Amino acid sequence: MKTFHLITYGCQMNIHDSERIAGVLQQGGWREVRHPADADLVIFLTCCVRESAEERFWGRLNSLAPLKEKRGTLFAVGGCYAQLAGNEICLRAPWVDLVFGTTRYPELTELIARAGSNPACDIDWSELRLGGIPLARRESFRAWIPVITGCDNFCSYCVVPYVRGREASRPREEILEEVDAAVSEGAREVVLLGQNVDSYGRDRGEKGAFSCLLHEVAERWPQAWIRFLTSHPRDFGEELVRVIREHKNICRYIHLPLQAGSDRILRAMRRGYTLEEYLEKVELTRRVLPDAAISTDLMVGYPGEEEEDFEQTLQAVRACRFDSAYTFIYNPRPGTAAATLKEKEIPADVKRRRLVRLAELVQELSYGSNKAEVGKVVEVLVEGESPRSRKTPYNLRGRTRTNRVVNLRGKRELVGEVVKAHIARAGPWSLYADQVFEGGDT
Repeated sequence: MKTFHLITYGCQMNIHDSERIAGVLQQGGWREVRHPADADLVIFLTCCVRESAEERFWGRLNSLAPLKEKRGTLFAVGGCYAQLAGNEICLRAPWVDLVFGTTRYPELTELIARAGSNPACDIDWSELRLGGIPLARRESFRAWIPVITGCDNFCSYCVVPYVRGREASRPREEILEEVDAAVSEGAREVVLLGQNVDSYGRDRGEKGAFSCLLHEVAERWPQAWIRFLTSHPRDFGEELVRVIREHKNICRYIHLPLQAGSDRILRAMRRGYTLEEYLEKVELTRRVLPDAAISTDLMVGYPGEEEEDFEQTLQAVRACRFDSAYTFIYNPRPGTAAATLKEKEIPADVKRRRLVRLAELVQELSYGSNKAEVGKVVEVLVEGESPRSRKTPYNLRGRTRTNRVVNLRGKRELVGEVVKAHIARAGPWSLYADQVFEGGDT
């Protein structure tokens, strides 16, 4: 039996795609192995949202290149960067046998069979229907389930619409069948995915379809934790917030990317909302869901960003009191509108300085939010062994319903289970539990 090893970069949608790829290959008679040196085929599932993701991919690909000569390993590159770069990858890395686009993985076994004797680049678009495509879940206790693929927003800095295509909602019954199968197989958590989940149904003229879908999933499977990623501030609203409040099993966690606190920069980014509108939605969430955690994405150094614009971002972050945030420096993405604004590029040292100030503020707010959890007994879904278990007594790691990371001690058998944990102390990015009680109430 031929073997494969899968290396995945990027977002949760890529994690889901990796499950589909593994399922397709296993159905085709392949077996997955843990180490690339043991594989007949090494597959990279790439990301291109930020330049750093591309750099990590190239570094790893180059480090594994000797396997081609040593044992004849086949190399395949898929995902968003493959869709974007195409033949450039083949020219830069001639030992790669196959480059395939974001919609091509259902035919992966056939593509690999042909590429073994004739290297190929197949990034042609085709309609991607997820129903019926096998999958091999990476975690038995968690199910990543896309409800909509693609994106119609075309923010000026973002490459996603060009590599994932336009929005296409999955049939409601297909989604419900997949949730039912996942929960029946033991999934404790279901994550509904989309570049913009709030857009679900819009391409079919169905207003408010995601709120209805979320309500139905939570109602039919009350034993499962239900999460969703990601919302767009323009479309996020009261109807969705109230559905969350109605159901205890919908996790109290909202990821709502702000990107910038300056209206001038938000307009340049084509985000479709003002800071005032964003603040109103944060206030609504805090009022209706006082126990919810809100996280965000924040960018510094967008072309033309003045010091005043950056200060407005800092003020917005303080006003929102985010529980956590992902901060990053703008870098141009090929084909996007912002990539043409080279004359407005911000100097690298200015961008780095702004990022440091922003990260310090985010850490301060995150630490304060975490300290408020000390002394509480919270439910935790245990995800696995802690990557720092050799250096600390905390051998396990999990997440709360508000998506806070909890370090805890317990038996390896607790992985995939919901437990109750007493929070003894807090760090800027995670919590520490001194007592664990099995049998959390979902």
